[in-house]
Amino acid sequence: MALTNQELIEEIRKVRLADLSDGMDALGLVNKGSMSTDMRPIRPGIRFAGFAWTVKLARADETFEPCSTVEEYLEINNKYCHDIYGSFMGPMQKEDVTDSVLVFDMGGYPGGIIGSENIMKYKLWGVVGAVVDGGCRDSFECNLEEANVFSTKRTFHHVSGRMKSDSVQVPVHCAGVTVHPGDVVCADDDGVLVIPRDRAEEVLTFAKAILEADQKVRKSHYKALGLEEDSTLNRLA
Repeated sequence: MALTNQELIEEIRKVRLADLSDGMDALGLVNKGSMSTDMRPIRPGIRFAGFAWTVKLARADETFEPCSTVEEYLEINNKYCHDIYGSFMGPMQKEDVTDSVLVFDMGGYPGGIIGSENIMKYKLWGVVGAVVDGGCRDSFECNLEEANVFSTKRTFHHVSGRMKSDSVQVPVHCAGVTVHPGDVVCADDDGVLVIPRDRAEEVLTFAKAILEADQKVRKSHYKALGLEEDSTLNRLA
C-alpha cells in the first residue's frame, strides 16, 4: 500500500542523504538528483526534507536610477519587490505549503532572494527549508533564527533591481538538477538530493535497509572503541 505524503516524508527524515543516494544508485539513478557541490548550507547541522515548491526568476530588464530621496527609493524598491515576492508569496498563501521546500532557480545570480525576515514568514507558513541557486543574505541573522537555507551564493545584495518574476510551480533548473513541483528535496551537511516523487518509496526501501546494516556495524565499532552510543545508531526508531 502506497505511503501518504506525510508518512513518506516522516520516514525519509529518518535516513541520511548517503543512504538515499545509495538507494538511487540501486535503482540505476546514479548521480541523478545530486545538486552541485556549490549548493551549501549557511551553517553546519542543517537537515530537512520536504516537497519541492518551485520558483523561477529571470534577470531584470531595469534597475535603480539615482534617487533624490529615501521615499523615492522605497517606492521603486517596493515596486520591484512586489513583482518578485508577490509572484510566489500570493500563490503560496492560497494553498497548504506545510512540509514544502522552496526551490529557487536564479541561474546562480548572487541576489538575496532569502533574508532574515522573509525566511521566518515562510517557516510560519509550514515551509521546512529553502534551496536557492542564487543568493542568501542577512546570513548572521538567518543563523541566529536557525533558518534552514542552502544556497550557491552568499551575498549582501538585494534581489530587487537585479531579478524579476518569471513563473512558479513549474520544472526548474537548480544547481545542475531539474526539479519538478512535488519532488522530494532532502538536505544535510553533505549537500542536497532531489528524488522524483514517483520513485521515492522505492528509494526509501533500499535506503532503510542500507542504514540498518550500517548502524549494526558502526555500533560494534563504537563498542570496540569504548564510545558512548548516540542517536545516530538508532535513526529508524
